[in-house]
Amino acid sequence: MGKKDGNAEKEEAERKRIEATMVSIDSGFEHLRHHAEAGNTERSEAAAKRLVESLKNPKLPAPYSKDRRNAVDAFLLHAYMKATALACKGAIDAGMHDDIEKRSEMIKKAREHLAGAVKYKAPADFKKQCERMLEVATFSGGVKAKGPTKAKPLDTAPKVKDRAKSFDPDDKKDDKPTVPQNLKV
Repeated sequence: MGKKDGNAEKEEAERKRIEATMVSIDSGFEHLRHHAEAGNTERSEAAAKRLVESLKNPKLPAPYSKDRRNAVDAFLLHAYMKATALACKGAIDAGMHDDIEKRSEMIKKAREHLAGAVKYKAPADFKKQCERMLEVATFSGGVKAKGPTKAKPLDTAPKVKDRAKSFDPDDKKDDKPTVPQNLKV
């Protein structure tokens, strides 16, 4: 009987350790989710690495481990997609403000994050959309002509004064309004 009670206690302690590990893994997913929502790929990768190490425990149930590994990949995909979208938007904004250095830096970041998203099996339409956004960012900004161009030629025509309803006080000789002769005041 002593062995049965000892085995039951060991099994109960082992079950509690596995449950504690599962709770720890689930709380780690909350951290990973927050980092993925923010598009912070470096912290998402670190959190994912810790979770994957925890999931290597052979005593965890196989369906639980498989489901959580798939969830880690899904969160990493989301993190890379979010980071790519933010970098593309930043590149377009920098191009609109004619900040060429920042635009090229953001394009470089966007391409790196896009490669990470493709690594985690991003959809093909996401990749096409990002390529279009990067193309827009590449062609935006930095185009300022100092003189006339074919699109905006030099305006050599004389300026015409609009006389439709203009009142020019300099044309009046005196400040009194003119009253027609046949009216009585």
